[in-house]
Amino acid sequence: MQAPRLTELNPNEVLLYLGYRGQEISSSLERQISSCIEDVMKIARPRLVYRRAAVLDGRIDGLSLAGHDIEELLSSCHEAIVMAATLGSEAEALLRRKEVVNMADALIIDSAESTAIENVANNFEQDMRDELASGGLFLTDRFSPGYGDLPLETQDQLSLFLDTEHRIGLSVTADHLMIPRKSVTCIMGISRVEQKLRKRGCEVCSMFRSCSYRRSGGACNG
Repeated sequence: MQAPRLTELNPNEVLLYLGYRGQEISSSLERQISSCIEDVMKIARPRLVYRRAAVLDGRIDGLSLAGHDIEELLSSCHEAIVMAATLGSEAEALLRRKEVVNMADALIIDSAESTAIENVANNFEQDMRDELASGGLFLTDRFSPGYGDLPLETQDQLSLFLDTEHRIGLSVTADHLMIPRKSVTCIMGISRVEQKLRKRGCEVCSMFRSCSYRRSGGACNG
């Protein structure tokens, strides 16, 4: 059973969530980002739950998922992993407090917490990828409700499938939004054949802060 892991956050990812497009970053903003990241790392209590389920003809046993994209993702898979993770109510409370007293900090905290839950999901994915590789199996990319033609209301199904409210304190509203806000659900396929994966984003590139493509709102696409 994989445990949630929150590791060091990349400030470039926080900048990405803040809408950074190659602007000059002042030393005071650098310090503010570092301070907000530190606050998030101190208070976040990540929780995670997942299940493995059989897949037949691109459909996960126990779920009725709409759309063709998820069926295509699972087309070469015999199993799937359904996962949910949250930073916890403590992170939610921190963001709400900042929204009342300091909106500038709140914007950065919001971005840092988005970075943090993505970090937890990335670490889980890598841990599962390593575990499965030892048995000659491969993972697809993650796919979440709201991607492609997989509707957002799929959150309701995934939450019930994983019993997230009782197991990790994650609930879904009538509008299909997750509470705490900094939470994620996803599906990954397990296959006996190697899968084509997405490239990693701009934030890991050594040229991130000096990239001429980003200044013009573009990317070099690797």
